[in-house]
Amino acid sequence: MFALLVMGGVGVIFALILIVADKLFRVEEDPRLKKVLEVLPGLNCGACGYPSCERAGESLVKGEVDCGVCVVGGTRVAEELNKILGGGEVGVRERKVAVLHCGADEGKRKKLAEYEGITTCVSASIVGGGLACNYGCLGFGDCEKVCPVSAIKMVHGLPWIDHEKCIGCGKCVKECPRNLFELVPYRKGLYWVACKNEEPGKKVREVCEVGCIACRLCEKLSGGVFQVENNLARINRSRQGEEVDWEKVAGRCPTGCILSSTTSVLSEKPVR
Repeated sequence: MFALLVMGGVGVIFALILIVADKLFRVEEDPRLKKVLEVLPGLNCGACGYPSCERAGESLVKGEVDCGVCVVGGTRVAEELNKILGGGEVGVRERKVAVLHCGADEGKRKKLAEYEGITTCVSASIVGGGLACNYGCLGFGDCEKVCPVSAIKMVHGLPWIDHEKCIGCGKCVKECPRNLFELVPYRKGLYWVACKNEEPGKKVREVCEVGCIACRLCEKLSGGVFQVENNLARINRSRQGEEVDWEKVAGRCPTGCILSSTTSVLSEKPVR
């Protein structure tokens, strides 16, 4: 009986200590946090700089970041967050999508050797993956695996991006060991240069039949919207809204390395 009384007394004492500690150290959760988390996409993609939507939500209710923190949600989510948290007018946010600066699928890649090893781009990049081009896609689909919305599909060993699905989270940009992905402003009929090789044209020809040879034809036909720097054509995105016959420019490219979202549709065979 004595032992039971002692144990019961100790239990009561500890219970009182826990009650007091709860009162003293309780952190009240901001009631707005639940509403904020309901608005955020919940993909935990990390594009906002936080490891999860919950962490981003906590920073939002604390006022540490503005309502436009969610890259994926864009303007719609920013406006919903603004209704919950306040913070003034929300500006229109530019939607961005990923493009791939390589157009050589497995049938067009020139190889120096057959790669045998761990079948990931990160591993293959350490030894070059057996490819003649040091700038080309290695084709093991690391980007496809990390895409949170399945916007990337490997077709003939080359990533093809569904720009209607792409949310611009940037995971593929971070994952690619050869830095072949880029986030660019979205528009209907989006164009990009599917090459990253900065070697002189002659050397590019030796390792890839669809690489940019810096002929400058696109630069002339576009009035400078395309610009050749370091032997590689690039699009000046600040000028992409200018009047340009994009289809003509792409069609005149001698190697066919200028692709668009309307001609590089996911299919059984990549369209050139």
